[in-house]
Order: sequence, then C-alpha cells, then structure tokens
Amino acid sequence: MMNRRDLFKLAGAAGLTLSGPLSWLSGSNAIAQEDTSEPYSGPLFLFVNAAGGWDPTSLCDPKGRVNEDEEKPVNKFFKDEIDTAGNITYAPVEGHKEFFDRHYQKMTVINGIDTATNGHDSGSRHIWSGNLAEGHPSLGALIAAVHAPGKAMAYITNGGYDLTQGIVSRTRVGNIGAIQRIAFVNDIDPNNNDQNDLFHTTNTMSRIQAAQKARMESKISNSHLPHEHAALNTLHLARGSDNELQRLTEYLPEISGSNLKKQAQVAIAAYRAGLSVAANLGVGGFDTHGNHDQNQFAALQRLLSGINEIWDEADRAGVADKIVVVVGSDFGRTPYYNNNDGKDHWSVTSMMIMGAGIPGNKVIGASNDRFSLKTIDPGSLNVLDNPEEGIRITPAHIHAQLRKLAGVHDIETAQRFPLKVDDIPLLGL
Repeated sequence: MMNRRDLFKLAGAAGLTLSGPLSWLSGSNAIAQEDTSEPYSGPLFLFVNAAGGWDPTSLCDPKGRVNEDEEKPVNKFFKDEIDTAGNITYAPVEGHKEFFDRHYQKMTVINGIDTATNGHDSGSRHIWSGNLAEGHPSLGALIAAVHAPGKAMAYITNGGYDLTQGIVSRTRVGNIGAIQRIAFVNDIDPNNNDQNDLFHTTNTMSRIQAAQKARMESKISNSHLPHEHAALNTLHLARGSDNELQRLTEYLPEISGSNLKKQAQVAIAAYRAGLSVAANLGVGGFDTHGNHDQNQFAALQRLLSGINEIWDEADRAGVADKIVVVVGSDFGRTPYYNNNDGKDHWSVTSMMIMGAGIPGNKVIGASNDRFSLKTIDPGSLNVLDNPEEGIRITPAHIHAQLRKLAGVHDIETAQRFPLKVDDIPLLGL
C-alpha cells in the first residue's frame, strides 16, 4: 500500500504538486472539506495570464504612427493599417485578424485600465485579485472556494498570481502521467487497470482504506491545535480523492499542442469530471525591454494561438457554451521605444473577457493617442474628454462584475475581501 510519504515522492518525481488537498504542506491553512456534493456544473472560469506585461497598443488598444517622420512613435505600424472586427479595433500584427474575426462576437474588451503600478508582483496581484494591496486571494480561488470547496481540483493553477488566503486548496499539475499513477495507487501498472494486476486484492484494499479512515477520523477528533487539525483534515480529503482522480482520467484526451493548450486540456477535463471550477493558465515572454516588436509580437501570436486552441478544445469537449475566458497581464508597455528598441513598464493596460454571459462585440474604456487612460461616465460608460470628470477604470471595477457573473459577490467569503469601489456595469451586470 502506498503511504503518504511515498505519495509525495511519486508526485514530486512526476511533476504533480499536490498543493490541492495537501496544501498545508506548502503553507496554505485551508481546512479541507469532505466533498459530498454533486459534480460542479456551473461555468468554468479560465484566467489566462500574459506574464511580464503585454502591450495593448499592439493588440486591442492599437496606436499607430501618422507617417515615417513622426518622432517617438508609440508603434512603428501606421494608423491606417489598424483594422476592426465589429466594434473592436486591433493592431496589424500577424494572427490578430484571424483571432478577432473568430471571437469578437463573444468578447468584451476593456481598455484604459489603471493598474496604479508598474511592478510585476503588484501588477499581477492587482489584475488577478482586484486589489493592489497584499493579502487578497485570486479571483479563481475565490470562485472555487464558494462553489466547490471540497473538490480535490476546484482550483487548478499553472502559476501566476494564485494566492488563496486559505479559503480553498490549489492544485498544480506539471506532469499528466502523475495523475494516472496517483489515481490508481493499487494498480501495479496504472495504465493497464487490469483487476488481476494489483498490489492487493479489492477486498484487502477496502479493509486497508476503512482502517485508514477510522484511524484518521480518530486523530482528527482528538486534535486540538488548529494547524494540526487542518493538516489532518486535508490529508483525510487527499486519501479520499482517488475516485475523483479516476473520474478525471476518463475525460483526459491525449495531451498535445502548445503549453497553453495542454493547460487548458487538463482544466477542461477536470471540469467535465465535475472537479474543477476555475484554473489559472499562462504564457510568458511579454517583458520586452529590448527588440520589442520582434519579441512582443511573437509572444502575442503565441497567446492568441493558444486561446484559439482553448476554444478548439472546449468545442471538442462540448463545453464551449459553458466557459469564461479572462485574459490580462501585469500592466502595459510604454508609449515609446527605449534605447534598446524595447518598451518598458507602463501602468495603463487592457483586458479581454469572452464566453458565457459576456456581452459580445463590445469595447469599454479608452486611452488617448499617447496611451494615457481616459475616464468614463459610470452611468452611461461613455468615454470622457475631461480627465477631471468621471472615473478611472481599475481592476477592482472589473472584478466586481466578474464576481457578479460568478454569483459570489454577495457571499460571505467574498465579502471578507472587499473591492472598495462602486459597482459599475462594465459587463452589463
């Protein structure tokens, strides 16, 4: 029988970080809840992080130069090359036309977002938690904590800002092969599932598990220290997760394609198995302090191609009408090139939100020709010319709407982490 220490060794060797049901080992103080609920069937929230600080002026808030003589241009392409898909304008970069033509009808673009920082950690925290200050969970963690706190893979993360503040456990998946091996711990060959090829007979395995459960429940009832109680509770959930992981293996396709696609394949399979509510996905390469056009454009192409693959996988799995994809980055890039032909950090950025419940073909907010944000009227959402009027769109305003979309805005768990902004209907909610 595989004991807890062997399980950790196996998981580590295979690249699977069990910081979900075993999260107390990695610093989380989440108290696991034994799951007796039905499989989760609400929307799947996928948060796609363009790590390093993308350039919206080369994407969904395009700025072009007037002519070749323009000094310190925001970009080297021309204004008259900027194209549109419905109401959404986009930069003339390879891959953009295909992407926006395909998705604009299910997409809201929010431009002119004030991150109030140009630091990577603070920017990522602000974009993905809705708060610039420390100590707030990511939105994915919050949604998972409300809807499926007892699910072994409620919140899957592939990195980025994934702080949970102890409200839910997180699962990091590095190597899919580990899932099969951990799900079928009694199988000598977990890829075979031959009932005659077991470490123990089925009856013996059942007696072992019953004894483990009784022993664990006794230890939990006799534990008095909060940390000890939480640790035992999470271990109890972990040992009871085999059936859930086995169900996951039924939905896993052959993992292939780009890194972003592979991340999405696991998240969507876990969702179809009723185990997952939210997942952090990510792609890097956006911190382009040198050779901006070459490096940034290549990173944008990888990102948009990967998002296309997410939707391809959702279509294949029959859940395209049930996913929400939120795309963002740490901050934006400067509206000028530096001496290395790169662009540095800039506090203005954009986000793209698409999928179930999201208004399509819509652009909210704006920036001026030099990529400084414009304010909006909070009632009509109209862009204003006078920066002394209206409000600046912040990540908190967007999170307030996403919390509503996810049905968590008025739940006590969410109210423990207030956004401290007036709710404005950026997404019509």
